[in-house]
Amino acid sequence: MSENCPEGRSKRQKIEDSSKHSIEVSNNQPNVAYEDSGIKLTTVEALPASENIDCVSLSSILSSENLIEMVQFNYMVELEFLMTNLPKSKQKIIPTTIVHGLSGESEKYLKDEAKLFKNVKLISPRLPIPYGTHHTKAMLLFYANSTMRLIIHTANAIRRDWANKTQGVYMSPFLLKKRNIASSSEFESDFMEYLESYGDKLNIIRNKVKEYDFSTIKAILIASIPGYHVNEKLELFGHMRLRNILSRVTVPLSCKLDSTIICQFSSIGSLGKDEKWLIEEFAESLKYAKNQNQCSEPDIKLVYPTVENVSNSLEGWAAGNSLPFDHKNYLKQKHYMQKYLHKWKAIEAGRERAMPHIKTYSRMTMIPNSNNDNNLESKSSAEIAWLLLTSSNLSKAAWGALQKKDKQLMIRSYELGILTFPELFQNDEYTSVHMLNSTPQNLKPLLPSFNSPSKSTSSKKRNRPEEKNTLIIPIRLPYDLPLTPYNFKDGDECWTWNIPRTETDCLGLKKF
Repeated sequence: MSENCPEGRSKRQKIEDSSKHSIEVSNNQPNVAYEDSGIKLTTVEALPASENIDCVSLSSILSSENLIEMVQFNYMVELEFLMTNLPKSKQKIIPTTIVHGLSGESEKYLKDEAKLFKNVKLISPRLPIPYGTHHTKAMLLFYANSTMRLIIHTANAIRRDWANKTQGVYMSPFLLKKRNIASSSEFESDFMEYLESYGDKLNIIRNKVKEYDFSTIKAILIASIPGYHVNEKLELFGHMRLRNILSRVTVPLSCKLDSTIICQFSSIGSLGKDEKWLIEEFAESLKYAKNQNQCSEPDIKLVYPTVENVSNSLEGWAAGNSLPFDHKNYLKQKHYMQKYLHKWKAIEAGRERAMPHIKTYSRMTMIPNSNNDNNLESKSSAEIAWLLLTSSNLSKAAWGALQKKDKQLMIRSYELGILTFPELFQNDEYTSVHMLNSTPQNLKPLLPSFNSPSKSTSSKKRNRPEEKNTLIIPIRLPYDLPLTPYNFKDGDECWTWNIPRTETDCLGLKKF
C-alpha cells in the first residue's frame, strides 16, 4: 500500500482510501471477500521468494520518500543498521527518537553511534522494578501527507533479527489527522495511556500522536508497563488486560466444543516450582470468553524449539543466542512443562529453519479439509477465535504475577502487542466473518465445511455457514498445524542457551 495518492480525486478522499486495508472478492468465490489483518511475517533472506510472499523487510517498512519523522521503541538497537534501512537521502535528516532498553557497555556503544547522527535522540526509560527490561518493539512513522502509521512487531533493531529469523509485524492502516481533536477511540485511549507511562520524556511525541484518528485500527492494544497495578488499574496491563478483553470476545461456533490455546514464544522465564502461575493464573486468563459457559475446556500447548531445531537452523547454534531460556530454570520447571511442549515445525509454513523470535498466542480449532476443497494444499486448516502478536515471552516479568490475594499485579517490563479477532471486522455488509490460517501456497483460504466440533469421532456434519457476503481474515501462522509434541523418549531436548553444545551444528560449528 502506498501513501502516494491516485490522481483525479480529492486529497481527503485519496488519503482516506489509503488508510484502509484492502478488501477484495475472490473470482472463484463471488460471495466471499478477504480483508488484510495487518499482520505479516518478515522476509527471511536465505529463503526463496516463494516462501516470502506477502512478507515485509525493515527496508520496505522504512523505504518511503514521504517519511518525515519516526519514533522507534525497542530493546536492542544497532543504530547504523537501523538508519541504513531508510532512504539514503533521509538517513541523517529525519528526526528520530529511539526509546531503548540497553544498559552498561551496550548503551555506551549506542551513545557513541548516535554522535554520528545529529538527527537522533536517545531515551532510556526508567525501570522501577529489578530485572525488568524495555522489551517493547514498535514504530511511529509520520509522513509528509499528514498521515501516521503504527507498527508493532517482534524484532530487535539489529541485523541478525531481520535477516534469518521468523518475526512478526503488525502494520496499522495509514492514520489520518482528526477532524475533531477531542474525539478518540478505545485503541487511542489505551495507546495514550501506554505512552504516558514513559513520563515527561515523551510529551512532545504524545501531543503529536493525539492529532491522529485511530478508529480505523481493527485490533486491541495489549500492553505491559512496569509497576504494581491495583484497584481500577488491575486489569489494564499484562495478562489481566488480556483476560479482561477476552471476556468480551465470543468464541465462534467451531471453537466452542473443541479448541486449543497455543502459546508460541522465543524465551521462557522463571515460572516457579510448580504450574500454579502457568496454568492457574496465566492460562486461566487465556481461557476467558464472553460465552465461556458454553465452551469446553481448551487444551494448552506451548511451542518452543528443540536442540535439534536450533542445530539444523539457518544460523546453527548461533540462532540459540536469541532463545534465552536458562538451563537451571528448565531443570526446575521441566517436570510440569514437558507435557505441554511442542517442537518448532514449520515446513508448510515456510519457516522450518528460520528460528522463531516471533511471539504469538491464539485460540483455534482444527478443521479437517473436505474432499471437495482440492485446492486447499494445507494438511490442516484452522479457524482462529483470536490471535495476539506481541513482544511478550512466556515470563512473569512480561505478563505480570498476581500478588496480595489476587488484588495486585506486579509487572517488571515494558511490552506491547495487538490482539485481533473476527468481531472487530464485523459490519452490516457481512453475514459471517471467519479468521482462518493461510500458508505461502494458500494465502486466500477457502471457507471449509466444518465437521462436528466434538472430540468424539461422530460423522454428523454441522450446517455450513451462510456463504453469502462472508468475510475471511487470513492469518499466516508461523508454524505448521497440527502441532508436533516433543518426543522425549526419542531424545527431543528443550533448547537452553547457556550450556555447551559439543556436537557440531549444520554449519559444522560447536557451541562452548
